[in-house]
Amino acid sequence: MKKMMAIAAVLATVAAGAAAQAEDTQVALQLSGPAQFEFAGYYAALWQGFYRATGLDVAIKPRDASADAASGEVMHAVADGHAAFGVAPAGALVIRAAQGQPLILLAPIFQRSGAEIYYRATDDYASPGALAGAKIGRLAASNILDIEMATALKAEGIDPDKLNSIPLQPGQAVGALAGDRVDAVPGSAWTFPWLAHEHGFAVKSINPADYRVEFYGDTLFATQRFAADHPDLVRGFRAASLKGWAYALAHPDAIAARLLHDLPHPPGIADAAGFEHYQAELARALARYPAVALGHSNPDRWNRIEASLASTRALVRAAEPADFVYDPDAAAAARSGHDLRSFATLGAALVLALAVAAWLGLRPRRRAHTAAWLGRLRRRHAGVAAPPRRAAPAGSAMPAVPAAGANAEAATPAPPLADLNATLARLERAMRRRVPRRARLRLSLLPALWGCRAEPAVVRRLVLDLVTAASADLKDGGEVVVGTRNYAFDEAALAATPDARLGEFARVTVRDNGAGLSEPALAQIFDPATTKRPAAAAAAAALRAAGGFVRVESAEGVGTAVHLYFPRAVEIESGKPGRPAEAAE
Repeated sequence: MKKMMAIAAVLATVAAGAAAQAEDTQVALQLSGPAQFEFAGYYAALWQGFYRATGLDVAIKPRDASADAASGEVMHAVADGHAAFGVAPAGALVIRAAQGQPLILLAPIFQRSGAEIYYRATDDYASPGALAGAKIGRLAASNILDIEMATALKAEGIDPDKLNSIPLQPGQAVGALAGDRVDAVPGSAWTFPWLAHEHGFAVKSINPADYRVEFYGDTLFATQRFAADHPDLVRGFRAASLKGWAYALAHPDAIAARLLHDLPHPPGIADAAGFEHYQAELARALARYPAVALGHSNPDRWNRIEASLASTRALVRAAEPADFVYDPDAAAAARSGHDLRSFATLGAALVLALAVAAWLGLRPRRRAHTAAWLGRLRRRHAGVAAPPRRAAPAGSAMPAVPAAGANAEAATPAPPLADLNATLARLERAMRRRVPRRARLRLSLLPALWGCRAEPAVVRRLVLDLVTAASADLKDGGEVVVGTRNYAFDEAALAATPDARLGEFARVTVRDNGAGLSEPALAQIFDPATTKRPAAAAAAAALRAAGGFVRVESAEGVGTAVHLYFPRAVEIESGKPGRPAEAAE
């Protein structure tokens, strides 16, 4: 017995040593600016040991470069392998992803970008329309602050290229506004108001998000290849970073004090302590903490950000957010499967080690007893049944649409469970016949699509009508994409997507790259009397009756996407298919 225990102890020591060696992983995080509270969460994760607890030795690399160059150079640093992770504005990352750079956006830290259009407090420019005759300071065309300003102007019907524009170099914006060289200029809430204060004048601002979708702010990202090669590392780094941000926002004074004590002060700032406290308050506001979970990401909002960028020609093509936005639920599911496999492997190895130890350590007269014990162990594990699958939460089941009368449930049976992917796959030939020869049809079906309740005949009619309408809008070489995705809308997501509904949905999208719709036409899309797409109006009425909804996104010169949201149907796995999940008592 002593020999057996000694061998087991040696095996445990070797395993522990290997694990400790494997956990000593060094990675670098490249910031897009200097060491300031804008990046406090990453420093908090480092200082509080959250990265170390995940098995990571993280080096944080700040930058002193201007905001104009920082975003692009940060992306190059990550793409070239000089850093495993980077932080950059979400809008800039979306543009690069749509250009084909294989980026994966891990977590938007801030629900608001902080981009503003600033003007002197003594002036009165209450809206983008008031800027039509003003002198506008313009940054480089690739600068995300300038692009965000252009999206707000475009949404108000103002052509940014026809403004009275004054080109500015990096770092000149505050001085140009102070010296009356310009009347308004795009800037970042992280620095502009504070620098204006230190220059001795006050500013007011226009928030571009008041006129189009709100862009996310600083976003943690990596390359898709790195995420695919190191899924556990990426998942752990993301979780530790979010934990660090939660700590920093809960203890802003302590983190601000350490930033001031341990790291170089941001350049060009006279009152570094006041600046750190200003940014600490701003960070909570832009993160909408604690009302919105840190790292919360809404797929539909990414689509709308793309459409807004496309309206200013900042994007020449669109990309599916599912292709470049990290899905933590999918990563967790993959991790769970990996952990189960690892646990099974470890268990088998441990049983084998104990068996070998027993065989080596026991005396011959006890071998018969050991063989009998191993036999019982094998028989016991051979007879263990798989644990029963847990039923999904009843709250995510599709709510019934009641009919009139006391026996409405019996009188109006629920639609059958539908496999939207199978329905669309069978419909592919019919869809292709509706797409002209000069154009293409592409299916993009999510393999693990949620089930829903829908009449297949209704789905076929809606999709075929939408494909026909999309095809009529195509030019030579155009494309229609029919895809499926899973989407969940919680209270936080509804704040960013007010036309959505609470719950979980299987989405069918019919997207084209045709001429697109004007703003007035998009506003009337669901009005049967005035709509330019009767198929979309009909789909909205049909989905509304089934507890779902329809959203349409469009930009002139870019194309149109019609999204059909079918409420998810979660069934009790009791061997009785077709029975809806019941509400919890």
